[in-house]
Amino acid sequence: MRIAFVGAGRWALALGIRLAANGHEISLWEFSQTNLERLTTTRRHPDLPKDATVPTTVSVTSDLGGVVAAAQVIVFAVPSDTLASAVRQVKALNPKPQALVTVTKGIEPKTLKRLSVTISEALPALPVVVLAGPGIPYDVALGDPTSLVAASASETAAAMVRDTFTGGNLRVYSHGDVVGVELGAALKNVIAIAAGVADGIGLRINSKAALLTRGLAEITRLGLAFNANPLTFAGLSGMGDLIVTAFSDHSRNHALGVAVGRGEPTAAALSDLSGVAEGAITVRSARSLAGSQRVEMPITEEVYRMLYEGVSPRDSMARLLRRSTRQEIWK
Repeated sequence: MRIAFVGAGRWALALGIRLAANGHEISLWEFSQTNLERLTTTRRHPDLPKDATVPTTVSVTSDLGGVVAAAQVIVFAVPSDTLASAVRQVKALNPKPQALVTVTKGIEPKTLKRLSVTISEALPALPVVVLAGPGIPYDVALGDPTSLVAASASETAAAMVRDTFTGGNLRVYSHGDVVGVELGAALKNVIAIAAGVADGIGLRINSKAALLTRGLAEITRLGLAFNANPLTFAGLSGMGDLIVTAFSDHSRNHALGVAVGRGEPTAAALSDLSGVAEGAITVRSARSLAGSQRVEMPITEEVYRMLYEGVSPRDSMARLLRRSTRQEIWK
């Protein structure tokens, strides 16, 4: 298959390296001239293992038209706050792929729409597939096995992406609950920041286990408000992705939380990261969606307060512990 990546960050590169090893024809578009020069010179990303080099058979270019022109699959792998712009640029080129794929995990910050909706509205004639799951790029590039899920309203498109991306260390499942898969993948970044905060202030495993469990509960509540299947959040794009993002040393969202937990201001913590921590963007959107749907998301609320209102982590923890008692599972 001819697969084009719109974006050449570490996730696009990790996937591209594995797909190229499986015999697919890969091309990547990079809009930053600085990043493009680094990639063409070193053939690697600083946040990936040293031996994870981009094969010379993989094209890395600033020519978007050349990348998408003959692609059978176009993969959007740019930050959530730049996705809409990237989609508009691709639309202007009138491509004819079999499917569009998004591996970006977030919510469109201006419209509060899921990213697949943003893509579908711009390119309604093409099926959109959400590819998500426990996929830390560093480990995927190393060759560690993992499983992802390809979700789409088109069963044919989901199956095609599933079969195309499965191979080597990647096993992909197809799924029909696009809403659940996409919300789980986006919102777990917010809870992973909270998990990093817990680690930053020195809390132990009991605290972290409780935090992640209740975090998954509030993600599920918001998903139910949008008619997602609650079982989806126990799957790869929910619990699976949450676990890896909350524990991995290579998770930017977790790293951001650790820095905030240790008392570093948000702006400084973000600037210290080597890339985008999507949860810092998504928490704003998630908070707005929760308010519009009247869904309680107390951990999300506290992450927002810590990042953008200067509330101390221990004050946030105390506020969570003081919430009124209730049944664990309630309607």
